Amino acid sequence: MECALHYCLFFATNSELINENMLPIILKQQLKEDDSEIAKTTEPFFRMPDYDPIQHYKHLTFSNYYRALVVLRHYIKAASDYYFSVLSNAKNIDLFMLTPSVSSPMGPGSDSAPLPIKFGKFESFLVDSSQFGFEPLLINGLDKVYCYLPSIRGENPDARHLNQFFHCELEMRGILSDLMPIIEGYIKILSETVLESENILNKISNSPEATKEFLKKTIECEKFPQITFDEAVDILVKNGKKNLINFAEHGRDISSNGEIELMKIMNLSTPLWLKFFDRDRVAFYQKPMPGNKEKTINADLLFPPLVSGSFGGEIVGSGQRQDSPEEMYESLKRQDNISPDSYKWYIELRKLPGYNTTCGFGLGIERFIAWALAKPDIKDVSIYPRLKNIKTCP
Repeated sequence: MECALHYCLFFATNSELINENMLPIILKQQLKEDDSEIAKTTEPFFRMPDYDPIQHYKHLTFSNYYRALVVLRHYIKAASDYYFSVLSNAKNIDLFMLTPSVSSPMGPGSDSAPLPIKFGKFESFLVDSSQFGFEPLLINGLDKVYCYLPSIRGENPDARHLNQFFHCELEMRGILSDLMPIIEGYIKILSETVLESENILNKISNSPEATKEFLKKTIECEKFPQITFDEAVDILVKNGKKNLINFAEHGRDISSNGEIELMKIMNLSTPLWLKFFDRDRVAFYQKPMPGNKEKTINADLLFPPLVSGSFGGEIVGSGQRQDSPEEMYESLKRQDNISPDSYKWYIELRKLPGYNTTCGFGLGIERFIAWALAKPDIKDVSIYPRLKNIKTCP
């Protein structure tokens, strides 16, 4: 009920978001002009070239596929800036790209790895998420801050993971139920942006009709469905899919294939919120539920594949941050006794005057585009893929 109330209040004060026409007229006109230029281009060269890391730069010089992708990515970013800076009154933050404190590859349930770098005499990391840079600024009287920046991670790349990807992230004062409708509005304006790029999606989507159908349903959905992590586990187990759940010492995870199977079982054609994960499978900074300390106040947004074999699963991760230093130290200890040394500054923020509870999210830009264009592999929508152990030019 509380979440529904926050949802109604958000849209009551942001009437522009009630219907699907969220893009401003000037941006829509510019998009239409660029999209119409794509329609004039002859067909043969819209086929995506097979990826060759040494020859890729040459493909960028003539491939209409990449020309169309650049235009689409431009308007995805433009729509993101408009949505957050104008409609949501968030401030865009210029952030660092080196840090001693990684944030996202944290916890036994993480599938990410930090990328270390020697920076002078200090051991450092390339930034994996901007969250830690946001939170101090919110103590200084700002209500919402966001960025659209690269994130760098060191795990082995695959169809779901790039070592460098673009990450739209927001952190705000408030609780998770304040945040979720803002995320839903963001998904809808991104969906509208792709739909307005009709000639582009007709040329480079692997299934233009599925793209149009699913994006329209996403925009028209008043509120995305929600289930808890425990409910999702029960559904998979009861449907003979227990093998898609990882039962580990620190709790349970649902694999990406499990996420897709879950949405298939539920017969969904819109995104699905999956809420309240096992505490020790997520990062130490996620707030445990007051009534159940083994669960956290977090939510992933899962997307059903548009066609068989295309990209689907988690594209957005979100959560409410810990406001208790004691609980944060406890979570670090519970998670294989992670050293708090790199995080003491972050934990101590909670003791500063003006601190308020915050929450935030991150959306993988390439993941959203791969989903919207029914692509099977995330690198298909990257202009310059960066893949571990793969030599590239440039």
